[in-house]
Amino acid sequence: MTTPTILVVDDDRSIVKLCQRLLERASFQVLASTDPFEALKILEVHRVDLLLTDIRMPVMDGFELIERGKALQPDLAVLVMTGFGTVDTAIQALYRGVDGLILKPFENTAGLVEAVQRVLTYARQKQEAARAQVLKPLFDITETLLAETSLQTLEKLIQNAIIGIFQCEYVGVIQREGQGKGGNLIVGHMLPRQLDKDVWEKLFRILIEHDSTSILIHQTGPGNAELQKILRLAGWTSLMVTFINRGGREFIFLAGRSSPAQPYTSADLDLFTMLARQAAVALENARLYTDLKDYIRRVEESQQALVQAEKMAAVGRLVASLAHEINNPLQSLQNCLHLALRADLDPEQRSHYLNLTETELNRLIQTVRRMLEFYRPSSHERTPIQLAKAVQHVVDLMRSEIRSRGVEVSLNIPEDAEISGLEDQIQQVFFNLILNALDAVEASETKRIWVECVSHENEWVITVEDSGPGVPSEIRNRIFEPFISTKKNGTGLGLAVSYGIIEAHGGTLALIPGKYGQGACFEIRFPKEEGLDA
Repeated sequence: MTTPTILVVDDDRSIVKLCQRLLERASFQVLASTDPFEALKILEVHRVDLLLTDIRMPVMDGFELIERGKALQPDLAVLVMTGFGTVDTAIQALYRGVDGLILKPFENTAGLVEAVQRVLTYARQKQEAARAQVLKPLFDITETLLAETSLQTLEKLIQNAIIGIFQCEYVGVIQREGQGKGGNLIVGHMLPRQLDKDVWEKLFRILIEHDSTSILIHQTGPGNAELQKILRLAGWTSLMVTFINRGGREFIFLAGRSSPAQPYTSADLDLFTMLARQAAVALENARLYTDLKDYIRRVEESQQALVQAEKMAAVGRLVASLAHEINNPLQSLQNCLHLALRADLDPEQRSHYLNLTETELNRLIQTVRRMLEFYRPSSHERTPIQLAKAVQHVVDLMRSEIRSRGVEVSLNIPEDAEISGLEDQIQQVFFNLILNALDAVEASETKRIWVECVSHENEWVITVEDSGPGVPSEIRNRIFEPFISTKKNGTGLGLAVSYGIIEAHGGTLALIPGKYGQGACFEIRFPKEEGLDA
């Protein structure tokens, strides 16, 4: 704690020397003068905690000295000395903002020191009371700031909070890149548009180059002369500045007042610093929240792109096997139309060929539609999904591939098995698992795939098992990692993408021991619709 500084002013030199000697003996720092005008010059240069002054002095009344002194240093505590201890004098002293009164001559030397200590204590208590008076609204505002996650809204809230609490016309929040390295004005009320450009640039430069200690300065009184000149040019009576470092970023908060109201006090600066700290925390939280939202959006976009890329890779592998699914109806269409257009054909035969044409055309349309539905990107809107229908759609799409490889697919899924989700993504999972199973049974004597679903408590448990050789033990624990594949030309993305899709739907995907042999068995657990976390 710093030693209080006391300014003693009395036109009686002997009183001044007596007070100086007694107070220095009590370990106070003492400045002394017999001239009130000289005392004011001292107050313009030196920070003083207490003014000890006589009331009646020939060149200037003590009350005038007090008034002018408080204009220079609003926090100045005042103890007056007088040889005229009347009630009127005491009332006038209280009216003028005096903190204590002591009669001359002093009854004992200890009385002066006790009076000074009492006034200093009283002055501190007044400052604490002033702080406490605004703490409640400050806490309320802090709660509002910390709850806001929109940077744009938060910046407006900070601006309004500073204006409301500290009754200032000018508010600024600067994000400094480093001492002397520049910065950006992120909140500016009446800055710099209501200031002369040169004035604002000078103020900005001083703040950017400042050493991060808080600033409390008025047009007159002790302080940085260059800043005081800027205040006079700007028409400001008082300025508070505090520097807050948060999350590796430094913020400069400033509040300027041009109204004739009471200049800012040290209590105001303490509260301003408290508010600035909370505002900096709120700004950092809002920035992190914004960054997190952007990151999640990018991840979702990347995941969606990955899903589509894997889907297209899988579709590419089916193109050859699906070619005759499209070519056969096209050939039938051509033949039927050729026959139907023959001039010598009777109406009954022509109708027969046209009906065949329609049948093959519908078959072709259904094949193309299944392909389009499988490729179509998700709408991101969850809908009820019947698992039996979704899996059947995938099997129908792969029917040609399944037949060409001689694989038997057994489906056992209850009709009431229903979940909520993105249908195209769920189909993508089963497409990946069944396609992997088809590859796995390629060299097996018994080419079988089992897709089964059972109800278990609040979950639907689906297994996709094949009769292949199973997953090698060395990669079983890494099977869902990207680019891990048992196939020579596999991308290693199918299972990774599927794992992400199932997790996004609140489910789980795991490799478990098989029920029918040594082949791979993948288990999917979906929460039932009422338990799904939307």
